[in-house]
Amino acid sequence: MDATSSAPGSQAAPPEPPARDGIISARLAELLDDMLAGRAPNAGRFCGNCYHPLAPERASCPFCGFAVAETPTVAAVPRPIIEAHRIRRGREGLVVRSFAWIGLSIGVGVALLPLILVGVTWWAFALFLGLMLFFYIASANLANWIGDELGYKWGQSIFRGRWNRWVAQRDAEKAAARPQSTAAERAPK
Repeated sequence: MDATSSAPGSQAAPPEPPARDGIISARLAELLDDMLAGRAPNAGRFCGNCYHPLAPERASCPFCGFAVAETPTVAAVPRPIIEAHRIRRGREGLVVRSFAWIGLSIGVGVALLPLILVGVTWWAFALFLGLMLFFYIASANLANWIGDELGYKWGQSIFRGRWNRWVAQRDAEKAAARPQSTAAERAPK
């Protein structure tokens, strides 16, 4: 029996690698995308700390490591987390689409120059088509290379800020709900 086995013949699942952002698991990110697209309900068993989806037999979260006894599970991902993920995906897409449209606009302008400067000839028209194709491919690559990275970073910073505010609020509410001991209860007997 190896170190990862908990009983003969059973293997403990290795911890899930974090998503690219490290805040939420890749599995939760996919589930949030499905929820936003209407392909999955916001129901199930989720870690009470990081909201990673949990199987019924799990005693601890494979993503953050918190024990279910320590942090009880929740039946749904909180709305503020879903909303933060929606905003994040929107910002990422906005930057990628902006880079693509800017690149295409520059391409149209550059491709029209031969037609404007020398008139419509067969070679000017062929150059126009060639430049359009070049800028179409270049703008798509620019959007996917630079736009994706910048969009991801911007979306990530927005999500991280909203996540941190949510966790602070959640933890403050938990602390306020705990019964406070009185001085008489703390006094030695």
